[in-house]
Amino acid sequence: MTKFNIIAAVTVMTLLAGAVSAGQVGVVGLYRNGADVNVAALSDLGCTVRRKGAIVAMQGKLSTPLTQPDHFVVLACDQSIMANPERRSMIASLSNGGETIAFFEGVLTDFEQLATIRAAVERQYILKLGYYNNADIDARNAGLAALDAKASGRDGAWTTESFLQVHSASGVATPDELVILYYDTAEIAGKFRDDNQDILEDITAFNNAHLNGFSYLIGTLSD
Repeated sequence: MTKFNIIAAVTVMTLLAGAVSAGQVGVVGLYRNGADVNVAALSDLGCTVRRKGAIVAMQGKLSTPLTQPDHFVVLACDQSIMANPERRSMIASLSNGGETIAFFEGVLTDFEQLATIRAAVERQYILKLGYYNNADIDARNAGLAALDAKASGRDGAWTTESFLQVHSASGVATPDELVILYYDTAEIAGKFRDDNQDILEDITAFNNAHLNGFSYLIGTLSD
């Protein structure tokens, strides 16, 4: 059991009615052993950086292990990357000297106005990959709504910033979704987990009942 065990938030598929904006092409890249993201290369792809930073820990249960990345980037793009072989190959150049672990593309939905890096730099970010089993969709949606309502009444709960409904992926099996969420600080995140064991147990039960696999990637932002 690590201090990050069962971080929080399970899925947001049923919460899209609360979205601030939707319909963008989103790309999330995971890299290892690179200096940083090559922002200059993004102009050729028609993409802008939404978030980028370091991955400091990883936890989850996937049928095929995912090599732990050490940095990530979230992009908003004006057209598909995956649909074009030349553009797809350029994704690897985004990490200066690094190895591409995986990347994901789909419809990017925001749940709040995007904060500036200065305002968000203290946050603990979590990227969650989720693979549904679709055994009981009604029960899944009801369980999500109940869990979200329960957690929202607790001090220090996570906030969902964005959601990527994944259409294609490279380097790993295509998940149904990639949720981007955060706690205001790492200290608040740790206290929330320490003080709310019942919610962690509910999340464990939800994941066991409704997902075939999931992975939490814990990160911090860089400018």
